[in-house]
Amino acid sequence: MTRNAQQDADEDSDDVELLAEFRLLWRDAAAIWDEHENEPAFEGYVGSDFFAAWTILKSLRGRGSTFLEWGSGLGVVAIMASRMGFESAGIEIEPELVELAQTLAKRYSADVDFVCGSFVPEEFEPDAAMGDEFFRTDSDSASAYAELDRELSDFDIVYAYPWPDEQGLFNSIMRRCGGRRSVLIRYDNREGISMRQPGMPKRSKR
Repeated sequence: MTRNAQQDADEDSDDVELLAEFRLLWRDAAAIWDEHENEPAFEGYVGSDFFAAWTILKSLRGRGSTFLEWGSGLGVVAIMASRMGFESAGIEIEPELVELAQTLAKRYSADVDFVCGSFVPEEFEPDAAMGDEFFRTDSDSASAYAELDRELSDFDIVYAYPWPDEQGLFNSIMRRCGGRRSVLIRYDNREGISMRQPGMPKRSKR
């Protein structure tokens, strides 16, 4: 077996072990949801297609090192990112969910900075002409980036859960405040996962 082939085999073996671990993580998150779903903190909670998130994160290894989950909830995707080698963080508006995410991260030996606050940067000013309008996203709470001691532009990959009418708003936040080559991964219950680089200029037509 060549060196490259051996390396690929080792990586495949590592991924198999990680996926087995993640399936336990997903099970534990589902149990927490079953226990707490009727509590006020879970009113706006949105799950994700965790297997699809795992797949897309695998494809992004090597394209970036820092990961941020907006509206991180129980922090499942941020925990996965940490265990996959990303420097990971999560921002969540509900203190109870932050505490649950921290407990879950500790259980899976994931080094994730979970902070409570808004994922909307202080410097972001919505432009009505561009269709920037907040519907359900909290734009009044204090921005959480100071607690992370980072700016949005410091993150290579951002994973988000936009409400149906806020897809454009999330793109605007990333375009104006994110890194030029940052990737925005969006999860929608109806449309699944999509990925964009809002900071990159559109290619001119020839």
